[in-house]
Amino acid sequence: MLYWISLALILAINVVAFTDPPSPGSKEPSDLPSQCQAHAWVRAPDMVPGEVIAGDVKVKLSGPCNDAENYVLGLRYKEKVFWKLRQGVLSLSVRPFQNQNFDYNETEWKAYEDSVQNKDLWSIHKEERTAFEIKSPLADAGKGPLSRNFTTRFGVLVPNTNYPPGLDCRTGLMDTRRTIDIISSESIYEYFVEIGFSNGTTSEIRAGITAFTPLYLPTENNSPSVNVSLSPGPVHPGPNMKPPKPSVDELRSNYTIEVSFTEGNHVYRNSSVNITAIVHRTGYTNRTEIPVQLCAFSENGIEWHSQELQSRSQTFLPPTEVLVPSVDPVQHWGSYQSIPPHSVCHSTCGEIKFAATPVPLTHEGHIFSSSSEPLSLSLCVNHHAIPNFSIYYQKLGHRMKLNLHITPDPSEPWDNELQKIHWEKEILDADEFDWVPWTPTPTRRRFLSGDANVLSVIPTQQQEPVRSTPVHYLSDKARQPVFVDSSDITDLRLISPEERDLIAPLAQPF
Repeated sequence: MLYWISLALILAINVVAFTDPPSPGSKEPSDLPSQCQAHAWVRAPDMVPGEVIAGDVKVKLSGPCNDAENYVLGLRYKEKVFWKLRQGVLSLSVRPFQNQNFDYNETEWKAYEDSVQNKDLWSIHKEERTAFEIKSPLADAGKGPLSRNFTTRFGVLVPNTNYPPGLDCRTGLMDTRRTIDIISSESIYEYFVEIGFSNGTTSEIRAGITAFTPLYLPTENNSPSVNVSLSPGPVHPGPNMKPPKPSVDELRSNYTIEVSFTEGNHVYRNSSVNITAIVHRTGYTNRTEIPVQLCAFSENGIEWHSQELQSRSQTFLPPTEVLVPSVDPVQHWGSYQSIPPHSVCHSTCGEIKFAATPVPLTHEGHIFSSSSEPLSLSLCVNHHAIPNFSIYYQKLGHRMKLNLHITPDPSEPWDNELQKIHWEKEILDADEFDWVPWTPTPTRRRFLSGDANVLSVIPTQQQEPVRSTPVHYLSDKARQPVFVDSSDITDLRLISPEERDLIAPLAQPF
């Protein structure tokens, strides 16, 4: 089914104001006070390989716009990446500390500002590419008066080429933590309208954004097993707090989780996959720590193609999501209805059960390995999850993450002073529990985490006849979408996909 992107996205009002026509060759609107105003909107389904989609476009002029002569509709897909990375070892790796009164060490801040502004200390890279850009004339004053309130239908023939899923870049694909490295990326499918003026110049108006749903043909659903090593998770202090120094405990046990995907590792968005987990512990027998609970969930996983970024990938986990529709077209053109709220799936946690340590060993410092009983867990992938796809700058996907909750041995040191302070503040006498605005934690806990790149996330797709495998958009054989006349849409849908594909030109990225 072809869904419509949320009206808040695709129908966002786009306004450009002009006082005089832009300078020759300009595609940017004037920033001068408004006299002539132009608005543009596009409504269209998400693109799908091998389909012919129908949409409509509206252009509206207000004010003295007598110099406008024609309208042209455009659609493009752009990708870009930017990074600013430390070169070598800098004296400061994070912003200097400020306390709650915003006091700071002036010398540290001066050194920090100098290092940020010194270009020799940074590797800076910015790159942008356009995978395709297509245009189609809409109206021309030479063929009659140019309508100031213009609406028409259009069609887009989408070749059997898999382009990347549409990403919701409004969440911001940038690392915003206290580290001073910056890595950001963005990709966007956007409709635009060009307005031509009598002096030969044009000005571009953004008309909306859309998305692409890649086609995934059925493949073997593997049932892999993977061992996930666990380690203490990073501690992220508040913006005005010093990062704590981790403790070192050479007697601490090591944990590994053995995970099996009994039903396969393919999972559709907004659904769950069942896994079986076994917790393996190796440690000293006289440590009384107790593994209590194991939780499994999924999260975005990004692998950068750039060698320079690969070593920094763990510092950048942006909250990336796919664009999802909230408005669905109904049978009659121009009518819409809201899509019912997505059902919410939930990841689960399981209680860990270990066999008791042999009695003769409990008071001796022996190294002992043991395994828990198998746990059955449900791993949820939400409807915003990014499906697996390799794009120009990075590989998109999802990872399985595991969190192990442990009640530590009383002799075990705290991971850091910050945790100790927080714990001591929550210690209460029994008669105080009902008088505090939080739920007191009855026992001390620590957490270990680990992840593995084993999930194969694919969009939920309508059952259709088997078709040929789409070409990847980075292939030399990739083709790009092409505008078609709305009156030809029905006939184009009747011809074979192979014939339609020949109508679409080969992609010419730039």
